[in-house]
Amino acid sequence: MSEIEHTETTPRYVVPFDDERATDRSLVGGKGANVARLVAAGLPVPPGFCVTTRVYERLIDDPAIRERIHDLSAIDPADTTALADAGAALRARVEGAEIPTEVRGAIETALDATASGSERAYAVRSSATAEDRPEASFAGQQETYLNVRGADEVVERVRDCMASLFTDRAIAYRARNGVPHEDVAIGVVVQRMVSPDVSGILFTADPTTGNRFVASIDAGRGLGEALVSGLAAGDEVRVDTRTGEILEYEVGDQRVAVRSLPEGGTETIELAPADRAERVLTDEQVRSLVGLGTRIEALFGCPQDVEWCLADGEFSVVQARPITSLFPVPSPPPADDRLHVYYSMGHAQAFGEAMPPLVRDVWLAYIRTSMAEWGLAPDANWATEAGGRIYIDLTPLLRVGPLRRRLPTQLASMSEAVGAAVADVLERRGEEFERERTAGETLATALRLTRTVSTGARMGFPVTSSMVDGLLGAFVGAPNPPEYEEARWTAWGRTVAAEVRAPDTLDARVRAVFAFSAGTTDFPAIGPLYAALLAGGWLGWRFPDESDAVHGTEVPVGQSEPFDGSDDVNAVGRGFPHELVTRINLGLGDLADVARDHPAVVEALREGAPIEEIESVEGGTAFRSAFDAYLDEFGHRATGEIDVSRPRWREDPSGLLAAVRANLEHGERGEHREHLRRLEREAHAAAERLERRADRGFSGPVRRRIVRRVIRTYRGYIQTREYPKHGLAHAFSAWREVLLEAGATLVADGRLADADDVWFLRREELFAALEGAPLEVDVAARRAEFERHAAMDAPAVVTSEGEIPSGRTDPDVPDGVLVGTGVSGGVVEGIARVVRDPAEETIERGEILVAPSSDPGWTPLFLNAAGMVVEVGTRMSHGAIVAREYGLPAVVSVPGATRRIETGQRVRLDGTRGTIEIVDEG
Repeated sequence: MSEIEHTETTPRYVVPFDDERATDRSLVGGKGANVARLVAAGLPVPPGFCVTTRVYERLIDDPAIRERIHDLSAIDPADTTALADAGAALRARVEGAEIPTEVRGAIETALDATASGSERAYAVRSSATAEDRPEASFAGQQETYLNVRGADEVVERVRDCMASLFTDRAIAYRARNGVPHEDVAIGVVVQRMVSPDVSGILFTADPTTGNRFVASIDAGRGLGEALVSGLAAGDEVRVDTRTGEILEYEVGDQRVAVRSLPEGGTETIELAPADRAERVLTDEQVRSLVGLGTRIEALFGCPQDVEWCLADGEFSVVQARPITSLFPVPSPPPADDRLHVYYSMGHAQAFGEAMPPLVRDVWLAYIRTSMAEWGLAPDANWATEAGGRIYIDLTPLLRVGPLRRRLPTQLASMSEAVGAAVADVLERRGEEFERERTAGETLATALRLTRTVSTGARMGFPVTSSMVDGLLGAFVGAPNPPEYEEARWTAWGRTVAAEVRAPDTLDARVRAVFAFSAGTTDFPAIGPLYAALLAGGWLGWRFPDESDAVHGTEVPVGQSEPFDGSDDVNAVGRGFPHELVTRINLGLGDLADVARDHPAVVEALREGAPIEEIESVEGGTAFRSAFDAYLDEFGHRATGEIDVSRPRWREDPSGLLAAVRANLEHGERGEHREHLRRLEREAHAAAERLERRADRGFSGPVRRRIVRRVIRTYRGYIQTREYPKHGLAHAFSAWREVLLEAGATLVADGRLADADDVWFLRREELFAALEGAPLEVDVAARRAEFERHAAMDAPAVVTSEGEIPSGRTDPDVPDGVLVGTGVSGGVVEGIARVVRDPAEETIERGEILVAPSSDPGWTPLFLNAAGMVVEVGTRMSHGAIVAREYGLPAVVSVPGATRRIETGQRVRLDGTRGTIEIVDEG
């Protein structure tokens, strides 16, 4: 039995680590509960006890203090002055509270039981109930005191720890993580102080790369405070946890160390030069420490951040908490227990945001069905989930030699960061993808996979028998009118949407959503679109910019000297009156011109009135009629539209009305149409210059005819690039409609609280519920998990080991400069505007748009932008195309841009180099 006794009638002011109650987070806080579990598992932990949250409750048992705590929720986390004032007042109240005699007695008794001989030095650490959770660590938010000596000092430091629940940083951290201040209490961990020779931090997974099979150690002389506070640079070690191999050991230049003082407290001392150059851990010690980490990770079931110390050759574990910064590992794991590489489906579609569970199930089912139609194994995990996103398995491609060698280059042509990430994996571990095959197996696999990859440009559309004919016909014959191309894609989209809505029963309609495949109906030929892409690539090769020639790139035959033709090639790719994005924006400009004829409509728009109120003012009927016609054509589109849980424009047109309002504020009548006509004139002039450039020498007339035909093919069909997605968006709208109907039915049955809760079910749960089975799902927990995932920056590429390969493509870029893929050339400097939801926010004329994604739902914001920065995307993604069309400098694939750039900062954007520099904090 423990030396510290409790009865049922005694308040639990103190519990020792080996008391079963010490694992109760509500009683001892997160840190204390974790330490108690370490002790119960037999791990080496310095002895000690927990001062419980009952003591904290005694200290704040004052109506005035509780009212101040309640008032914290009304403070804006960004208002640092208000936070500081409120926090200081609360800390003063707690620090001035009297420690009850019975509490002091319980702590003194526990200290006597914990002391060893004459050594009475302790570490006193805060332990809040909200900290050390998988979703939020709260690391460093409350106080820790080391080498505390004497019972009176320990009692005082316990009270100081409890007061530190109201440091400015702790208050702000709780607010940002949605943790109510009234719901948090705090205990204190008191441990016998260890005066270590070496101490540090062990991460059981690599916090930099995310690799779950690589442990990372920071180790330094003396107390770990020197490392944690940044005073010293310790040794850095990386270890393969499966083999024990030390992958890297870098000796740090540790100039100072923190040590305990005999009278209490700590001091910082300067280390001798000889100590700085020597390793602080032997290989054997490294492996022993990693072994402890493996046991701790197994105990808690997730990667851990472990604080440890080494004294007299023995390791002690001070505390352990989950590593909260890791992006989740793709699930389910591969069945073959080999390394796999995954590419985010959302990033390929310029949408890197999390999707709720049911939406992910829709896409997983779609991918499985499509793979089966292409003759590939339907039971294989071609797609998986991680962090609320869908990831496509690239491993089958990497296991075919010819494809493995070409894939990084092909990916880099779309996104330099993605290509660099895959190349990084292959450079380090390429041999793991090699497998013995017969020549026939290799050829067959390559043919199947090449067919798969070649059709992946737009939502996994399958190859049709007419593709080759269409491809050749596009170059030989005259391009089909754009109106014809749009009509057939729209008809196809409406047909497949009707097939989803057609079944008589709700259950059948829901199942039709998950059985959908683009190949189930008469799929339009896509050869002309591929011809346009080939034509654009050929023009870029035939007329490179001058820097390519200067730096040694092969000059095409017939071109004897450097010639900067890239500007003309870019100009040829602009000015398309029938291009879908252009038409979306032209339509918004036309709506603004309709409003300009009616001052009352303009005023209603400026006041942010909904369409129903606008209709009621003078001239509102004419505006509503034009607006309804616009929605008839584009109302099935949405922001982030592959996430079918998001409202379509016809359901929530507020973002469109905001775009019209912005046009009224910053545009002039007919300006949008004149802009398009100017781009068309520039395109035709550029085409003439390219033709003249080709018409040189003996074969010049032939080359000129070739260039003319290629440009005709390119301009004739490239403006149809968004039509397939426009058609498929009708299916997205139908999916949403049917699944919301299912949600409403379950609400009517009393099994869901809200129709939108359906998005947090899994497919099989929904099927079973519609058949009458009980629905036992914690929707609130799934919603909370989704929100945690939504707050994460998702990588474009991740491995089955959780590693996020490096996508850095320009090592010479200065620190602080953000790097992405330049997709539209030019340099612009201006004020940044971070927009996360275009339905709620807009931008002013001349600002630089910083956005998480750039699918068609973002189109209205491009009207005023002077430049564009997007977290995800490729050279062929929607935002990149629009930027080139409008001549806006743009950089995509910039992870974390919406967090690293703040509205109001002045930034310099280089769309040619792919860099963003913050030049003024604003």
